[in-house]
Amino acid sequence: MMTTPGKTRLLLLLLAFLPSLLLAAGNTAYINEIPDFTQSRITGWQYGHGSEYCAPVAVSNSLMWMTNFSIEQADLAKLLASGRYMNTSIRRGTTTSGLLRGVEAIAGDLFGGYTSLEYQGWKKHPVQFSTGTKVPDIHWITDGISKDSAVWLNVGWYQYDWLNDIYHRVGGHWVTLVGYDTSILIIHDPAPRAGQSFANEYVYTSRIGSGILTGRLSGLPRPARGYLLLGEGMHVKKAADVAIVDGAVRFRR
Repeated sequence: MMTTPGKTRLLLLLLAFLPSLLLAAGNTAYINEIPDFTQSRITGWQYGHGSEYCAPVAVSNSLMWMTNFSIEQADLAKLLASGRYMNTSIRRGTTTSGLLRGVEAIAGDLFGGYTSLEYQGWKKHPVQFSTGTKVPDIHWITDGISKDSAVWLNVGWYQYDWLNDIYHRVGGHWVTLVGYDTSILIIHDPAPRAGQSFANEYVYTSRIGSGILTGRLSGLPRPARGYLLLGEGMHVKKAADVAIVDGAVRFRR
């Protein structure tokens, strides 16, 4: 495993040689309105003290803003994690399929349905939500930010073997996308390592030019070219070297 100085040198090298993603005029209109709830605020052994609740928390950020709930956000996250919705495991977290089915169900309960619910990425998911796109497109992602829509990013944690240009997946995480500006994605990160108080995380992005994504999950290995690397501003898990966008969910009520 790389040391912290090793990770820093690696990220500097990657960001120096990978092309930045220049986006159209940014959208920061809602970044201070959408909640930024921390998953560790969910307490109780039956909930795993929130350690695997990044997906229900990330979605609850958007729903609390879109619906003006009178209930506590922790209670909404617990509801979303239940078997009726995402069926979140306190050991394994939430699958992409679980998040999609959970959003579909809660949208039916809250709004009587939805306009669109789509997924881009390589993770296994129900066909009715598929766009057929395995490499998430940053313009498709950022186009989903509006008053009536939401975007949730599935971030993969990877250890990088720079000698062989191989990214080995060691875990994953869900975050709420709240805005963007030039080559920066603005996210609300449920992880405690991102802090306990409200914060807009400004994350620089690059597109990977070569290499292989590997891991134990179905869908891997696959070429890394074209996937989004999340650089400066991303709170990377200690066990990993880099963060890559494995997939994205775009919802419009």
